[in-house]
Amino acid sequence: MKTILLSTSSLWNCGDDFIREGVCELLNCRPDVRILWWNRGYGITDTYANDLDINLPLVDYFIVAGTPQWAYKNERIYRYCLKKDIPLSLIGVGTRNVIIKSHYKLLQQVAKSGLCELALARDNHAFEALRELGFENVNTMLDPAFFMQPLNGRGELNILGWRKQLLSENDPSFPYRHPYRWLNQTGKTALKYHMLLKSKKMYDDNMTKLFSSMSEPKIVIVHDNREMQEAQKLFGIQRVFYSTDYREMFKKFSMAIRYVGSRIHGAIPSFVHGAAVDLIYMSSKASVIDTSMAILAKNTGEPSGLMKVKYLNKENINFSSINEQVPMNNEILTNVIKKEREKIRNILKTQPVLTDFLV
Repeated sequence: MKTILLSTSSLWNCGDDFIREGVCELLNCRPDVRILWWNRGYGITDTYANDLDINLPLVDYFIVAGTPQWAYKNERIYRYCLKKDIPLSLIGVGTRNVIIKSHYKLLQQVAKSGLCELALARDNHAFEALRELGFENVNTMLDPAFFMQPLNGRGELNILGWRKQLLSENDPSFPYRHPYRWLNQTGKTALKYHMLLKSKKMYDDNMTKLFSSMSEPKIVIVHDNREMQEAQKLFGIQRVFYSTDYREMFKKFSMAIRYVGSRIHGAIPSFVHGAAVDLIYMSSKASVIDTSMAILAKNTGEPSGLMKVKYLNKENINFSSINEQVPMNNEILTNVIKKEREKIRNILKTQPVLTDFLV
């Protein structure tokens, strides 16, 4: 029995679950291959099924499965791979994050070791970072969430994707992960913090107005249980949906006829099921959509702007001016995703070690 250790995140944000499932769909592992998760999600401890003391000696191959923070919390695994000559691949990794010197040097070591067979980025920021670190065989791909198996949704829901945290600095773990950056910012950014609060109020005011203008049936979806109470105050208890089970979240998005909101992984599954989509975002992390849309446009000849991104911190968004976007033809979209899936699978199968794990 061969074992793949897969770095992922679960039980806090369905987006990472969608990414992991998409990567597993791409891998299509042989029956004699088992996958163990290394769950590096917020607040998850290194115990029970997540215990690296137990799991690392079992590992034959390591895969970083699309998690945005592809340096953090994986350090011990990278060092183990270097020590034991364990091969690895990075598949669908996302936006470049803050990398401190020790992480930078460690990833340079990994790149130089030749153990990494393949590095596939889901946006250009990560692509450039991987090249800068010295990784070879680097390319871009659709966000892995595009490769989840679609459902037979009814296509009747108008979905608003609301989020509580506008920037990564609002994450409760941020001061612990990046103390120097946090102290530097808080020491001189009282005005910036005031502007953030102003932007947040503007965002919430406009999102509530937008939701009021949506036709029935409609629902607000949040991706994080920490967002539920505030969302319920803004939109009403009966209007807000969240589930720890990512499959239930995916089921809701499969029913979308229209998605407007601030979650990349609310936009993608809605889009895949034929919904018209507008993504409202606050940072360059949304460039994953631009990268994916460019790939789709290249393969279909359709306009790359079919899923539009509006940046809250760069423009004064007039929500009343958001027009109904014409969704991509479902048959065309299904065919191009299938084509991209086969293309990536063929790339995976050409890797000398990884191929032995795949059907």
